[in-house]
Amino acid sequence: MNQFSSDPLRIHPLIFPAFENKEEYSSYSTRDTTACRDISFKIFKELGLQDLCQAKLVCKEWKHLIEGGSLAIKAYTLALKLFIQKGNSIKEAFCIEKLGDIYLGKDSTKALLQAVGLYNYSLHISSKNQQKIIKEKLFNAQRLLTRICRGKSLSNGLIEKQFEGNREVLKNFREEIEKKIQVLPENPSPQEVRKLYRDIAKGVKSFFSILANQAIDVLGDAPCEYAMIGFGSLAREEMTPYSDLEFGVLIQEDVPINKKYFRNLTNLLHLQVINLGETILPALNIPCLKAIHFFDGITPRGFAFDGAGVEGKGCKIPLGNGKTFELIQTPEKMAQYIAQDENGEWWHEKEPHLPMELLTFTHLLGNEELTELYRQNVQRKLATPYQQDFDLRQYLAKKHLIQADMISFNPNLNDLRRQGMLFRAKEDFYRFPHLALDRLALFIKVTASNTFSRLAQLNKQGILTDEAAEKLEEWMSIALLMRLRTYSYYQSQKEMMNPLIKLFGFEDPALIRKQFDLNPKLLKKVERIYSIFIPFYQAVQKFLSGDEEALKFSTLNGDLPQIQGDIALRLFQQEEAKKWYILARQATPQNPDIINILGLIYEEQGDLKTAADCINQAIATECEHAEKDYFKMAKFYNNLAQIYTQQGKLEQAEESVKRALAIGLHPKKGNLGIVAMSCNKLSQINLIRRNLELTIEYTNKALVIHLNFLGRDHPAVAVEYNNLGVFYTEQKNFVLAEIYILKALNIDIEHYGENHPAVARDYNNLAWVYLGLKKLEKADEYSKRALNINLKLFGDNHPTGAAYYHTQGVIYMNQRNMSQAAEYCEKALEMQLRLSGEKNLNVAIIYTNLGAIYKEQGKSKQAVERTKKALFIIHGLFGRKHPNGIKIYYSLAEIYISQNELRWAGKCIKKALKIEIPLLDKNDCRLANFYHLLGQVYGKQGKLGRAAEHAKKALEIKITHSGENKLEVAKDYDKLGMLYLKHGNLELAAKCFKKEIKINTLLFDENHHKLSVLHYQLGQIYRKQGNLDQAVEHMKKALEIKIMHSGENHYKVAILYNNLGAIYLAQEKLELATQYAEKAINIKTALFFKEKHFSIVMMFKVLRKLYRMPEKSGIGS
Repeated sequence: MNQFSSDPLRIHPLIFPAFENKEEYSSYSTRDTTACRDISFKIFKELGLQDLCQAKLVCKEWKHLIEGGSLAIKAYTLALKLFIQKGNSIKEAFCIEKLGDIYLGKDSTKALLQAVGLYNYSLHISSKNQQKIIKEKLFNAQRLLTRICRGKSLSNGLIEKQFEGNREVLKNFREEIEKKIQVLPENPSPQEVRKLYRDIAKGVKSFFSILANQAIDVLGDAPCEYAMIGFGSLAREEMTPYSDLEFGVLIQEDVPINKKYFRNLTNLLHLQVINLGETILPALNIPCLKAIHFFDGITPRGFAFDGAGVEGKGCKIPLGNGKTFELIQTPEKMAQYIAQDENGEWWHEKEPHLPMELLTFTHLLGNEELTELYRQNVQRKLATPYQQDFDLRQYLAKKHLIQADMISFNPNLNDLRRQGMLFRAKEDFYRFPHLALDRLALFIKVTASNTFSRLAQLNKQGILTDEAAEKLEEWMSIALLMRLRTYSYYQSQKEMMNPLIKLFGFEDPALIRKQFDLNPKLLKKVERIYSIFIPFYQAVQKFLSGDEEALKFSTLNGDLPQIQGDIALRLFQQEEAKKWYILARQATPQNPDIINILGLIYEEQGDLKTAADCINQAIATECEHAEKDYFKMAKFYNNLAQIYTQQGKLEQAEESVKRALAIGLHPKKGNLGIVAMSCNKLSQINLIRRNLELTIEYTNKALVIHLNFLGRDHPAVAVEYNNLGVFYTEQKNFVLAEIYILKALNIDIEHYGENHPAVARDYNNLAWVYLGLKKLEKADEYSKRALNINLKLFGDNHPTGAAYYHTQGVIYMNQRNMSQAAEYCEKALEMQLRLSGEKNLNVAIIYTNLGAIYKEQGKSKQAVERTKKALFIIHGLFGRKHPNGIKIYYSLAEIYISQNELRWAGKCIKKALKIEIPLLDKNDCRLANFYHLLGQVYGKQGKLGRAAEHAKKALEIKITHSGENKLEVAKDYDKLGMLYLKHGNLELAAKCFKKEIKINTLLFDENHHKLSVLHYQLGQIYRKQGNLDQAVEHMKKALEIKIMHSGENHYKVAILYNNLGAIYLAQEKLELATQYAEKAINIKTALFFKEKHFSIVMMFKVLRKLYRMPEKSGIGS
């Protein structure tokens, strides 16, 4: 069966007309076959999945064309994307396997290795029976690759033995290391950690030797002397059992036969490594998967070739990056990559990372003399004069990539976005010390490749004090062990560590399984790392800028109050951080950074006045400095704007942000990061002011800058996605809102885990989206998630909880649970008042919703009081003609209608319309709501003509906006019809009811229960108009539908029988009239058991008329 045909196909008729005679078209397709095939191929390349599936069914030629080559790849790739979105792992495995089959048929080394990767992925998610088939395909791929490499063919048995055996060796090696980890003391010494890693390096070299010798056995002996050398963490003896494999090949002589042999050897070795099942698919650079941004969340990333498929990285494997360099070279030529190529161009300018990555190496296999020769050549190249007073060694150590590295690994703990962020064992704890020590060792000519040995030599040469060397040894030991334990926990190269799980009591077992949690003991070690990291970073910064003494005499003292404050803040311990920063401020009162961060903490805790005072003081302090740091000034101004915005001081907020923007746009001192942050603040200000054009403009500007400079997975990008989501929620475009907020949520969960304020914010915004989509269960789920996270992190009385209590209150209101709605919204109001005082937009919104809740509870006085307060706040903040007042006028009008205060209700609606009409298109759906409400007021006042006029306006807008065949439109036809009916305009009333019947028939069916009432209404209208045949027709249809849904013995069926009897009586069809009247009496008698029930009395009166009977005493009297 065709795997793509599982869903119904919706094909565009202009692409594939309905062929009545397929054979006729089939025979036509054979004419001028080549031209036809070329044209068809061009068309098919532009088609989507469903169209391609349909095209395969048209004729054999098209089927063969689509199932061959690139079109088949396109079809299976599109299907793969669809099945991933649907979460269908069985069909996902099928598509991946089929792509593997196609790549297998390409018969090139690259394609075969890609096929092997695809099959290995499919193995992870296929059934046991299918796994046997896939393994056969894998073994076939190995035979094909062996043939291309001119190696000897292996039996199926041997291939399978190696396949299973290699996996088993790696598994046993990891288990052995795990046992060694378990027996380590709680605080192992640097010597114990170093020994463990030495054992790992020894085991990796042994495993590499097994794999390499398997490939050599296939190819035969090498044609020349060679040496395989390892780079990176293996060379430093810091490799884990899950790390990438980085190596190159030194050859005795650079001749084609030697190069070809080791290229083939590398490909066979790569196949063995991929068959371990730990090479993620993006690393294999498969174009069709790149085209759909395929993310491999199935393969446990572990032992794999380094760098393949990663742009701009070193790719430390023998085949290099496949473009500019190859690591199969003589020692002399390999060393050239450190310095210049044959044309005198510097390699570090062409491949920035490559020279540094080739400086640290270790011997793996082969002739050690070649490895030593390479070492000597490297040292000679490093002595090459470079520019002015620098030789190449000094330049690479102190200048090359320094700025980028110092930015990348800046601990920057006082950035509030990093509060509670997940730690990355490798990136956050391990990378900076080994890179910094690499550079120091290079500069001082320390030849040791192991980090601990380098530390010892740097200490011996006086570059590091005894105390600093000891602390750095401690840091490296903790970092190495944390990295190893994290990889071991995940059984792959995953490094995320969550600092909030145990600290705040998130004891969800599923969450703990997903993320390595930092218990209190491990958190103490993190604190210890940063107490060394921060002073070391600062000392290295000074060393690289020319102040070498700063490092030589540093003891790396991390006990300073500011450093301790930074650490506490990073670990989400705000109160602890605040205490330390207050001490730091006392020690250095003129430090604007400390004053600024204190202000931001006060802001987070809801003390906006103190926060604003602190930021203003930070600005004043920075202004007193002889050389002002304008970047800092801009940051401070943006922070101040954020606080003023929360206080509702929008003019002051705008003034502050414009000062920041002026600095960001300065031609010499400008900074796009500042521009993006300023645009973010301006978008918030304009959203509150309801200036939606400027809101979207500034949000998009900020987003573009952040995407270009930070990448699409940065938390700052998530903020902009969230802002877009909020904007589209305000615009009632809930589909787009959901897309953007889900994007933000995915980024935030990746960086923060599932229990962080940023994630709570996303959940809360999603709840509003699902409220708008009327998906109340989902809204309730996400709102409660947000509230629970906030309660765990901050407790029940933290001001940030106001938004979450309010959301939950509105959800309860929509669920008609008014008591809970009132409780939650009152709680939100209390918190928001404490945070911002009464003159705040959020306070006005909560008052408005409380008004609506109290209206539903029948507490009219409280409803009016709360809503009027909201209106008073809006008028105070924005004036009487601001769009933010529109919704409040609407709510107030609804309350007045419920109190029958129709004059006041009309006034509110007219005031709202006076503001809204100039802002909106005449067919904007928001106007329809006001016209409908105004029609309701006129209707209650008895002004039926004006009521109908406004109801008709509302209806016309809805039809223009969303088309006629919508349930809401049907409801409006019903309301308009009833108004015409009351007004005595039977013809227009009938037209409305007919339209309503037509829409409901299209939406449901002709026998839907709603249609019974409509046919009854039409029957009554025709009866009044004297059109008795039409009246009978509609009454009978109403009766038929009612019996179908409610059965014969229902009081409304009796009413319909009674009405039909009356109509037949009017037509003088006495027999039918009697028959229906008797049916009505029988039903009523059965239902109510009393002859004198009013409706029965009325029916007896009808019967007396029919039979010309005199009145009997007791009936109808």
